[in-house]
Amino acid sequence: MHLHYYYYGISYKIQQIIQFLPNACNFVVEATIVVATNNVTYQDRIAAFGPRLADEGLLGYLVSVEMIEANNQKGCSKLKRKAPTNQWIALVERGQCTFIEKVRSMQASGAIAVVVGDNKKNGLITMYATGDTSDVIIPSVFIAQTDLKSLIAEKPVEAQLVKDNLSQWSLLNVIIIVILSLTVMMIFIYVLWRIRQRQRRKQNITPRRIATKIFFESKRQEEEPQECAICLEDYADEDELRILPCKHEFHIVCVDSWLTTKEKFCPICKRDISNLDEPAILLSSQGAL
Repeated sequence: MHLHYYYYGISYKIQQIIQFLPNACNFVVEATIVVATNNVTYQDRIAAFGPRLADEGLLGYLVSVEMIEANNQKGCSKLKRKAPTNQWIALVERGQCTFIEKVRSMQASGAIAVVVGDNKKNGLITMYATGDTSDVIIPSVFIAQTDLKSLIAEKPVEAQLVKDNLSQWSLLNVIIIVILSLTVMMIFIYVLWRIRQRQRRKQNITPRRIATKIFFESKRQEEEPQECAICLEDYADEDELRILPCKHEFHIVCVDSWLTTKEKFCPICKRDISNLDEPAILLSSQGAL
């Protein structure tokens, strides 16, 4: 039962990795903002949600949202005022709300695309969103904080969002990571299964399944011991002895207590009886009869 739930959980994790792979590949899709007036370029990264940029790119006027509404520079709500042009690309700052909320708000405000600038001095990141994002019909990209400040200083300017080529090396890295993750996961499952199998065998092996005999001094062979190695008392006639698979003999009371409260191995030779399967124990039992 426990293994069933565990394998179900692993299966769910594998499905999550498979679902993550397409989005993981998105983060290697870089793009560029080209300012038409001075031909200056700014590196950006396309979001994991929304449509992809067309091969020919997207041309429009890049407008900072705070120029339209000073109290809405983050772009977290629909604009109450109209933008100065219809073909405009919203420039907003990161923070206060999620990336998907910014894009939806700017889409509702009439923007044809959204450029989100970082509010910290970090590198480029991929914007992700949870839940259904099929309602998002405009592309969005992420830029660094320094580029955000430079573009804000440009004021409304004609710009083009251009998609760069996919980085094959980065995509290969993603595939390698996913394959290694699955391999490590399968090894972990196998090791856990082996541990649980061993624990189950230890639980199933009880002293009563191990061979016994009645001791008689007259039948004792010369090489056979005269005393129990656990309690150090001599065997007496009609004492019940238990014979472990390693052929060492002990008082039943002594060795049963040892096997059930201490360890699952022979007190003399340390042979682990939990590693022996049932046929081996039964064979040993038949030999003692």
